[in-house]
Amino acid sequence: MRLLTIILCFITLPSVGQLKADFKGNSLATDQFGYYYEVGDTEIKKYTVSGELYRTYSNNVLGVIASIDVSNPYKVVVYFRDFTKILILDNFLTPNSEVIDLTENDLDQTTLVCRSYNNGIWYYDPVRFELTRKNPELITTNNSGNLANLLGKNIQPNFIVEYNNELYLNDETNGILVFDLYGTYLKTIPIYGLSTFQVKDKYLIYANSQKQVETYDFFTLEKKQYKPEVYKDVRFVQVQNGSIFIVDENNALRIDKIEK
Repeated sequence: MRLLTIILCFITLPSVGQLKADFKGNSLATDQFGYYYEVGDTEIKKYTVSGELYRTYSNNVLGVIASIDVSNPYKVVVYFRDFTKILILDNFLTPNSEVIDLTENDLDQTTLVCRSYNNGIWYYDPVRFELTRKNPELITTNNSGNLANLLGKNIQPNFIVEYNNELYLNDETNGILVFDLYGTYLKTIPIYGLSTFQVKDKYLIYANSQKQVETYDFFTLEKKQYKPEVYKDVRFVQVQNGSIFIVDENNALRIDKIEK
């Protein structure tokens, strides 16, 4: 209920300016404790909501950081696509596992990864058009089969995330494909052209084609823009713990507190 209240406040109530700062990363992530992460090519910086640098992780050996998943802040999944390797970091951004080499686990074609329930990980193979879930011991537990054959479409996903017992696979052309925890296809959400989004309670939160903050209600199927006169040229948007995090096209980060 508390999370739902936060989301509803996000949609309906005005925000109060809290922080403005330069953003030097390639992507933005936030965790359930309100920290935000500035992800660069080879470096991750973790900040408090007040803009104080909390921790830094840097690695010049494993290649460019393709993605991070902070849905469990104590086990942050970092994916290095160029060398198909995964590293797990703790809440201090310290490695708490050996490097996972996907080439040793029949996953060398993987382009997308995300955390799954019980510390598993989902992998997407664009050659086989296939989702595979493995547990922490790297044993396969679930598999989607060939999605191109199943859907009759040439899919080219660019983003993946699991939330609340469902898996979301984004394709700019075909929309957001939704699966259950077994990798069974459920439906397609007709939102196109996205590179990333956030799932919160019954909402998707993202920057739309007009670079405005927009929400999509899973129940009513309604799209709603949030304060387009304030938030313009939006590149990334996240909502956590009553705050909205905005990075614009000028790489300026703005964090506003949402009134309750």
